[in-house]
Amino acid sequence: MMLQEPTQDNQDSPIIRGNSLPPLLFDSFNTISLDDLDKMKLLGRFDSKFVFHRSKLEPIISQMASDYQVLKIKNQTVFHYESTYLDTDDFKLYLMHHNGKPERIKVRWRKYTDIQKIFFEVKCKTSRKKTEKIRTEEPAVLTELNQAQSELIASLGYQDYCLKPKITISYDRITMVSKSENIKVTLDMNIRFENMVEAKELPHLVVAEVKSRRITPKCIFIDTIKKLGIRQGSFSKYATGTAILELVKHNAFKPELLLVTKINNEQS
Repeated sequence: MMLQEPTQDNQDSPIIRGNSLPPLLFDSFNTISLDDLDKMKLLGRFDSKFVFHRSKLEPIISQMASDYQVLKIKNQTVFHYESTYLDTDDFKLYLMHHNGKPERIKVRWRKYTDIQKIFFEVKCKTSRKKTEKIRTEEPAVLTELNQAQSELIASLGYQDYCLKPKITISYDRITMVSKSENIKVTLDMNIRFENMVEAKELPHLVVAEVKSRRITPKCIFIDTIKKLGIRQGSFSKYATGTAILELVKHNAFKPELLLVTKINNEQS
């Protein structure tokens, strides 16, 4: 489950692997730099998620230009991410999510291939459904946690958890930021799940996430997406990928798995 080295992307137009977006789609958008995006942080936030077919992506984006800025780096607006999630051999962290434990964590390595940065991240979900993220930039992805990382996991109450890489999830992401509020929208597509023995690609699936300091944000993006009949719901790429690839209990995630199957079989 090695992370791939970054490839040379086309820097002149936003290209999604296997699917092209219209080259002029983002021309009417104001842009935001990575430095300005980093100032937002939003490490403590509430997340609202929406899952839909790839064919709805362009109509949604085309209505956002007046209210949102798009992240742009070196003429590029679509960026490749790779996240390797860690868990115990018996998937204790996954099962906490499956069994509805309100306070839980996810542990991952995240690789931003286009800007050559790697972070070790722990996402903590609180009983108030708030997400708190702890992250440190690292020089490389490790196959085993170092002492500082192990101590961090132990300090969160997971002292006896022997965490190992279990699944790598790669995808392409567009990031938009509201001009008027501290709200970030991410659009993930070309999702690929991979463990030690097999891989599963979901080329027609888009996962949109609205990240805000408010539990029920009001924004143009949510209004637009709901008018298209797309409903907010629960969705975890890690839980979905694990349920698809591993022999684990997954009854609680059947609605998400059925939705993935429906969208993947849907015609444009």
